Formats: sequence, C-alpha cells, structure tokens
Amino acid sequence: MIAVKISNKKDFMGRLLATDLFDSYYVEEAVIETFNTFHVDGHIHKDFYKNDETTTEADKTGDFSRWSDLRSLCFDLIKGKRTPLGFKLVFHPDEEVKKAIVAEADAGIRPEDVLLGINIRFNGEFIQITTGTTFKIFSMDKTIEKAWDEYIPSFLSKSNISTIDYD
Repeated sequence: MIAVKISNKKDFMGRLLATDLFDSYYVEEAVIETFNTFHVDGHIHKDFYKNDETTTEADKTGDFSRWSDLRSLCFDLIKGKRTPLGFKLVFHPDEEVKKAIVAEADAGIRPEDVLLGINIRFNGEFIQITTGTTFKIFSMDKTIEKAWDEYIPSFLSKSNISTIDYD
C-alpha cells in the first residue's frame, strides 16, 4: 500500500470530474459529503437489466458500475460555490489493466483471485490517494501488490497529475 497527496486539487478535480481519465475504472463506492451525505453503492443490480435487450453482456456481467456511468452524477453532487466537506471514492481497474499487472508480477496467481483498488479521499483540506490489494486466496507473495503500487504513481505521472509523497 502506498499513499500520496495530490499537489493541485483544482487540476485533479477537473480531470476526475470533467475528463474521461478515470472512466474505465470501476466504482465500488462513492461517498460525497455536502449539505447531506450521499452514498453510491457501485455494485450492479443485474436484475435491473433482466428484460433489457439494449444492454450489452458486459453491462450485465460486471460487478461494479464504471466511473463513466457515475461521473456526471458525482459531478452534480460536488459542483457549486461551496467546497464539499469531503468525499471518498473506491475505484478498481478494468480487467485489461488488472490482467496486465498480474501478468507482469508473474506470481502464479490468477487475476480473478486478486482485487486491486485505489481510494481517493478529500477531507476538506487535501486529496489523498491510497492503493490497496486484496487476495481471495492465501498468498505471502507481495509482487502483485508492489506492481500495483508502482502502477498508480506511474499512471498519475503519465496523466500529468503531480503528487507529494508522505514523509
């Protein structure tokens, strides 16, 4: 696990809410605190799509909604003259990124046996991003965790998002 602070809140928020930078990520949870606390559970209710022929199989089989589907809702909750009191977003990479990270780590663990996540938190003062890795099987091997911990700073850097490491 690593934790970094975002150097430029305004720039980051613009990229998060007004661009497609994070659109491929899955959203497990979004909690936004303004005049009320709004909680979005990103788990998909598959029964909702039961009789819908316009929905793709990918929409019906995933566990979580994509950020692209929830971004405008979250943007509407956050935008305005007042800064939110705080928010928490829990994201997971898409299957393509996850498979690449697991393959790069070469730990002999299947992609479906690991859950990679990032938590994006704003506490009213600063934005912090932390990584996390959860295994569905027992493993002492930390190579996947290390690969994920290296991927996120690289992704942020390539996206021109500057961060500050904790001392």
